[in-house]
Amino acid sequence: MMSAALMLMLLAASPLDSARGAYQSGELPKARAELESLLYPLRLDGAALEAEAHLLLAATYHAQEELARAEDEVVRGLAVHGDSALDPLLYPPDFLAFVERARAQHQTRIGELRAERSPRLFPAPSPIVDPIRPDEVPTSPALTRAWYLAPLGVGHFKHGRSGMGTVLAVTQGLGLAAAGVSLGTSLSLRGPDGRYSASDAGTARTLNVTYLVGAYAFAVAYAYGVLDGLVLTPAPPVRPVP
Repeated sequence: MMSAALMLMLLAASPLDSARGAYQSGELPKARAELESLLYPLRLDGAALEAEAHLLLAATYHAQEELARAEDEVVRGLAVHGDSALDPLLYPPDFLAFVERARAQHQTRIGELRAERSPRLFPAPSPIVDPIRPDEVPTSPALTRAWYLAPLGVGHFKHGRSGMGTVLAVTQGLGLAAAGVSLGTSLSLRGPDGRYSASDAGTARTLNVTYLVGAYAFAVAYAYGVLDGLVLTPAPPVRPVP
């Protein structure tokens, strides 16, 4: 029951939590990389979440003094969800003022992007700043779906799905820890003849139950991770070689 409750609680976490934490702690390259992987291509569900990601990426660019890119992301975020409220405890005052200036200066562009999104059958709108050239983006080797067979959410982290990867890592880690500690303690209570004393029998039974619960929690979480990665998640489209 405790493992199930923990998994439900972790599943409710926002996929932006990691990037938000990196931005707040000043780890701007990490926040930038995670947000760009979530937005291009889009891996977020819901306009509010997508808008928050654009604005958080804009704040990251702004902190790195890439103002043209920051302005572009602000415009895109406002086009997705114009009523997005910025948290003054998360964003500095100069960025809040930057957003309001962009809102006032690019009302026409924001309206055009919003119109292009409904219905969402058109190509992606042209950027208002020069796109990143292919030679500016570091290339990485192609990932295979076999990574999903690795425990502790390794495959999900490798494919940029840090939210689900964290859930699986925590759940499987807790299950393994509970099973290992319980089994080790239970074995240490055995006497030279391999049996438990009368005073330790009750404790040993409890530890055996804890071991089974931990092992079951790990097995269920691992099986779900493999199922989610290999079956429930569609394969990414193959990009043509330029």
